[in-house]
Amino acid sequence: MFSFFDAFQSAPVLYSLIGAAAGIIWGAMPGLSMTMGMALLATFSYGMDIGSACAFLMGVYTGATFGGAISAVLVNIPGTPDSVPIQMAGYPLTRKGRGGEAIATAIFASFIGNWVGILALALLAPLLIAFSLNFGAWEQFLLALWGILLAGSIGSEGQSPIKGWISGWIGLAIAMVGMEPILAYPRLVFDVPELRGGVEFIPVLIGLFGIAEVMRMARSDEPAREGRAPGRIWPRFDLLRRYYRSAIRSSVIGTIIGVVPGGGAPMANFLSYEMGQRASGKDFSKGSMEGVICTGTSDNAAIGGSLLPALALGIPSSAAIAVFMAALAYHGVVVGPSVEQSQPGFLGFLYGTLIVANIAMYILGFALLKPIMKLLKMPVHYLMPMVAMLCMIGAYSVQLSVFDMWIAVIFGIIGFYLNRAGFPLAPMVFAMILGKIADENLRKSVIIFRDDAIGTLLSRPVGLVIIVLILLTIAYGLHGSLTRKSSADGATVSPR
Repeated sequence: MFSFFDAFQSAPVLYSLIGAAAGIIWGAMPGLSMTMGMALLATFSYGMDIGSACAFLMGVYTGATFGGAISAVLVNIPGTPDSVPIQMAGYPLTRKGRGGEAIATAIFASFIGNWVGILALALLAPLLIAFSLNFGAWEQFLLALWGILLAGSIGSEGQSPIKGWISGWIGLAIAMVGMEPILAYPRLVFDVPELRGGVEFIPVLIGLFGIAEVMRMARSDEPAREGRAPGRIWPRFDLLRRYYRSAIRSSVIGTIIGVVPGGGAPMANFLSYEMGQRASGKDFSKGSMEGVICTGTSDNAAIGGSLLPALALGIPSSAAIAVFMAALAYHGVVVGPSVEQSQPGFLGFLYGTLIVANIAMYILGFALLKPIMKLLKMPVHYLMPMVAMLCMIGAYSVQLSVFDMWIAVIFGIIGFYLNRAGFPLAPMVFAMILGKIADENLRKSVIIFRDDAIGTLLSRPVGLVIIVLILLTIAYGLHGSLTRKSSADGATVSPR
């Protein structure tokens, strides 16, 4: 049994503070992605009780989401991909001697955006859960399939969605490894006993986003870090009153985009940045507090939005949420439509942990600025070996298995070369989570409707709607891919 007020007990508050501190520091360090941080730090939660683990992970998620803004605004190096827009708007202010004012405003804007996301989550999650409880096995299968396709389309970052879909199918194949869920028949185990239980999710994630990133940084030149004195660190509350329309608009954008699988904070922040420029008529790249407010609010509002499909449908909207779901599953909590039935009061407790994490992020955001500025001066060739060591420790600690360390290394190499070839890694992560849902529910549907499968399945209206959405997603992706190919071919043809 959980309750909302349990989140404000001493243990969850303490672990939330620790998680927020770790998340802020991790997110601020260039080259250390939030997904990598979630995957590594999630292993520390395995020794905690479920309440403390949930508070710790929400602290890490909230802190890391904001943390990238520190290095983006003050050092001109975004700690996370979603911090690029706030870098464009905030660093010019640092060059003008207003860095402290800009980063303090970013902290306050993130704090406000978080509240909007939490409110939207608390209001919409029960409604969506009530609706999703009407889904049968067939609808769950179709929803999982659509989530993989959607993540592949959106996660391709302007490139051909076909590469995103291929990445998703690779993840789907990995999800099939192990014992078949209905008849317990071994699949794709190749006589390796360790694979009978399936491929452990966390070591794969550590490899794809940890080891692969260490390999990438080892091949790249270290960027110059131009640190500047931040000046007086104090938020301009009057600016938030002046730009409240921008704050509300960006918070709504962040919440909505956060719901979409593969969308998340990067897409929300760029969209909020562009919408803010159009609405104000300003060029944020010259330095703009309004731009900082737009991107800061949307960045953290996406947290509540990203949790909505996970809690209501069991579908992760980002790789970080997939880690959160995997960590909860380790503790016996399977999020989805039936979470309130299996774990009464869990949703209320989660809302409480988000509130505590938001307050912790606000306080620690100011307290950790100076220590982080010193850490940012550390050369990458000192930082990356420590990250590699943490990756190996994290992979081993999941099951105390050397085999999992090899899994992390193998997928690190795979992730490195897939990334170089332009294949997005996020769809693979989504497919590993959704693949198990799709597999089990497809087989259940075949068993339930074996007498008249085609006729019965085509008579289910919700399933038909999802089938239409799947076909539209495929058609839109192929159309966009062919359009880009035609444009590229036209650009390469020289006139005679």
